[in-house]
Amino acid sequence: MICRKFAIPLSLLLTALTALGQPPALYPEKKGLVSDYAGKLTKPQIAELSGLIQRYEKRTSIEFAVVVVDDLRGQTPREYAIGVGDQWGVGKAGRDNGIVLLWAPNQRSYSLRIAQGLAADLNDADALRITQEQLLPDFKRGQYYAGLKDTLQATMAHLGDAAWDQRIQTRAQAAQQQREREAQQQERQRKEAAELTRNTIGFFLFMGLLVAIAVATYKWRHGSEERAELRGGGGTIADYLSKAEANAPRIRQILADFSKEAPEQDLKALRAEIEGQPDRIVKIRLDASLLDCNNLGSYDEMVRIRTAAEAEAGLLDRTQQQLDSVVEAKRASQALMDRLSREKFEVSGVVDSSRRSEVDQLLARSRQDYQQARQSSSMSLVDWLIISDLLNRSDTAVRQAVQYSREEPVDDTPSPISLFDSPSSDSGGSSSSGGGSFGGGGGFSGGSGSDGSY
Repeated sequence: MICRKFAIPLSLLLTALTALGQPPALYPEKKGLVSDYAGKLTKPQIAELSGLIQRYEKRTSIEFAVVVVDDLRGQTPREYAIGVGDQWGVGKAGRDNGIVLLWAPNQRSYSLRIAQGLAADLNDADALRITQEQLLPDFKRGQYYAGLKDTLQATMAHLGDAAWDQRIQTRAQAAQQQREREAQQQERQRKEAAELTRNTIGFFLFMGLLVAIAVATYKWRHGSEERAELRGGGGTIADYLSKAEANAPRIRQILADFSKEAPEQDLKALRAEIEGQPDRIVKIRLDASLLDCNNLGSYDEMVRIRTAAEAEAGLLDRTQQQLDSVVEAKRASQALMDRLSREKFEVSGVVDSSRRSEVDQLLARSRQDYQQARQSSSMSLVDWLIISDLLNRSDTAVRQAVQYSREEPVDDTPSPISLFDSPSSDSGGSSSSGGGSFGGGGGFSGGSGSDGSY
């Protein structure tokens, strides 16, 4: 009776002592697909990142987790990201296709970790390139949200939109092709080894003799061709320079005529090129006079001088092509400027409200390019090629803004179960995160990734 009387209290005491002896949880409970424990992201930013992750997961089954923490609790960014990925079960069970993007503001560090189920598609070198090209430039400018978003999008673009079954099939096909190539290579090596074994020393001597004869013949023919070319090089150079001098008045005339037709076009560069031609021709003639046409060692120098002379002979054609380009740029610019002058650079309604900021940025960029082109065209000297480029950029941006404003939003309504293979608890309960259960995968310790500080 006494034993029974103390058994239950003793059991409860042992349970309490065991619980007290357990170390505190190393990682916090997840809040959703985007878990911001440092308060660095706004609710709209969390919602946008979550929607991006959800839409991608629907297409590919690949799961992302974005984590922002104040304290790494004595761990490196790599260790913390791996621990979060494994503890939260980021990725589908049996697929290990999760990705964790960690940002630790206080430590000014980050980690992009890829579970081992995706390591074949995105290795360490790929992850390093993505963080160096996307995350680090934005983080160093203090644009942390842009860095997170750009990194997510670049990672998704690298992995592609293939469904998981298709991805596995593609891997299997690639592996099979690699095995076939290796088998073919081994077979070729075996045959080559057998062939070499069958060959006799006399055969190798014979082949060596043939090679020696072929090399000697090639060198003799090539040397003969170069000698003949060298002997005729002086005449060719002289012909090119004579043509260049004969074309010079014509070039000056077409520049003068063009100035009358389009006095506003800046032709300083073209005029400088034709005005500097006599000095260049004198230099080419002097170099040509120093050539030793009987010495094959002068061949490369002759080719250089001949190329320079040929360029001077072609100055007329290049000048005419440049002027034709200016005429076409002016015509197109005037028509495009007239159309853009009636553009308000505004879009009254955006079907997908999440793209409002993107549309406004495109419109602002379009307006800025148009105004710059307008201002440039009002100057006494202009360059229609530059103006045409500005107007084309403006037109492209405004068209893109209109297109984006009409696109229907993607249905990314969060669902606690249907988005993933199996449900899991969401202790964070952040409504702005856009959902956030994971499939129960893991395998980050054997995966790939990139880690560092900024």
